[in-house]
Amino acid sequence: MYLEYIKSAIASIRSNKGRSFLTMLGIIIGIAAVLIVLVIGDGMKATVNSEMDDLGATTVTVSLDKLKTEKTFTREQLKTIESTLKGIYGVSPSLDIWGNFVTSRRTFDANVSGSGAAKVNAAGNKIIHGRYFSENDVDEGKKVIVISQSTANKLFGYEKAVGNTVHLDFYGDEADFTVIGVREDTSMDKAYASFGDEPTLMGDIPFTAAAEVYSIDPDKQFTSFAIYMDKENKDKVLSSARSIVENVMGLRGEGAVKIQSSAGFDQTTDTILNIITAVVAIIAAISLLVGGIGVMNIMTVSVTERTREIGIRKSLGARTGSILTQFLAEAAILTFTGGIIGIITGLSISFLICKVVDFTFTVNPILVVVVVLISTSIGLFFGIYPAKRAANLDPIEALRME
Repeated sequence: MYLEYIKSAIASIRSNKGRSFLTMLGIIIGIAAVLIVLVIGDGMKATVNSEMDDLGATTVTVSLDKLKTEKTFTREQLKTIESTLKGIYGVSPSLDIWGNFVTSRRTFDANVSGSGAAKVNAAGNKIIHGRYFSENDVDEGKKVIVISQSTANKLFGYEKAVGNTVHLDFYGDEADFTVIGVREDTSMDKAYASFGDEPTLMGDIPFTAAAEVYSIDPDKQFTSFAIYMDKENKDKVLSSARSIVENVMGLRGEGAVKIQSSAGFDQTTDTILNIITAVVAIIAAISLLVGGIGVMNIMTVSVTERTREIGIRKSLGARTGSILTQFLAEAAILTFTGGIIGIITGLSISFLICKVVDFTFTVNPILVVVVVLISTSIGLFFGIYPAKRAANLDPIEALRME
């Protein structure tokens, strides 16, 4: 019986192709708009989270409050902390240095980070040529440097710059460093390197070498360090880092150890992006409401045009429920078909937009199923009024209609 209702509904839709398409158009546009917003929103979140990883989203920073202690981290204390903490890649102090890369052709602004060998594990620190400096390089204070792709191209005109020598001038403190590695550009590297006619080039050197160039004692310089780990281990590390550092430094109970994690920032970013996506999706969903009203209007017109047909069917014994079901089937088929076309259109446009703006294209299968159910539900909901109107027509009055 229900198969007959569907066949009858399809036949009615096919007999009025133009009107049926216009009815579906509102649903197509509404579904496509909602899907585009949600897919691009997911892509934006995935891209932002990836960029956050490049900026060190898998790091925890430990620092000493200078108002509560005058102690600093020695190399031996850092090694003890590193060996005691579980589930980490390593720890590294950091000494940011501003100066210049000096070549025979020109001088470039330089931002060089003096760090430990563990920084090779930092998110976004992917070595593509050569290697990162080792613990032995750090212990011996070797004059070696790892540079970004952009830095290699600017300084030498090509990426495979391993073995070349660069001259660093830290505003009076100068030294030559041998390139032992080239790492893949992060978004920050690209941004700094493309800054007009005055690009800033990036590189990493052992913190002991940086201390030697600056003529400072590395055991009396550092009041903070970074811990590198997988995101999955972050909570475990956060729960134990403070007590371990306090024990090693002899600062238990003084409140001098501060722990900073990017986890809270990650969560805040996700919350903001979710709110933005939700608000825009709600605005886009208004078009679905408009499409539903269009379905109701067209179905009402269809009932009016087919009043005599309804009268004949009821006089021949058709039940009220049969008439109601047939018109609901028409509305559901229209919106279901419109929903499928809207999904194909929305995903296609989303894919193109993600490619143009360089967002990650991600599709949640559950989202697609929900969109199909919503589109069909809209047809049923807005088709109820015209269907009930058709079902409740008096057969004698309907037969009188011209």
